Amino acid sequence: MPFTDVNGFKMHYQVRGEGPPLVIAHGLLSSMAMADLLGEVPPALFQDFSVVTYDARGHGQSGFTSDVADYEWESLVADMLALFEHLGIEKAHLGGSSMGGGTALVFALRHPEKVEKIVLQSPPPVGQQQSAPGAALFGGLAKLVEGLGLKEAVDIALRLKPWCEVKKTAPMIYQWIRHWLLSLNPQALVPAIRGIVLGPALSDEDFARVAAPTLLIAHPDDELHPVASAERLRDEIPQSRLVVAPDAWYYNVHRDELVATIKGFLNGD
Repeated sequence: MPFTDVNGFKMHYQVRGEGPPLVIAHGLLSSMAMADLLGEVPPALFQDFSVVTYDARGHGQSGFTSDVADYEWESLVADMLALFEHLGIEKAHLGGSSMGGGTALVFALRHPEKVEKIVLQSPPPVGQQQSAPGAALFGGLAKLVEGLGLKEAVDIALRLKPWCEVKKTAPMIYQWIRHWLLSLNPQALVPAIRGIVLGPALSDEDFARVAAPTLLIAHPDDELHPVASAERLRDEIPQSRLVVAPDAWYYNVHRDELVATIKGFLNGD
């Protein structure tokens, strides 16, 4: 998969499928590979769209910088814009989950002429939901990594909610999460977390100015991405609709339904 020089680092990206461009951004501490594994980028989308995914700055196989400001929303948007320009994309659908969803929303506010429609899976927390529990969880992880190193920090963090509960109910998934966290680059992890958690708040944005039709897909029992936050976004974004899954893992199992929902929205059915 190719790389391109973007704003002081090498960005790792890929383009799959044919059709109108659909640019999908992953979440905090995730990657292209992780998004594929979690079903956030269903291969069935490649039949209808030219799907562009990329490892954000400090994530996956992309390079990293150490300045916290490089991971704030404006910088993440600038990185996405640079990828648009590198690929010659004039206008595209946007997709994203968590941090990637926040990037997509702010991109749509800064560059509305470049956005057709938006699909947000597990929309980012905004408003009162923005500060907890995700900010405490990830912010605490960053402090632990700085003070104790990655391995000890991960072992301590995994004793906390929601991960400690996963250990009881799904031990194989717990071990997978532990392996994933231990694979992260601590030099990139700390500024990336702080840029999102301690940087400018999404709740300060005027989402009523998002002009693109927007689909919000939320999941109950997801403490990091509360349904209440998705409902707030639905109420603020003029042309938006919210789909709430029956349970937290529903679309991981019923991926055909997820594809049908996304395709139906993007194709205007």
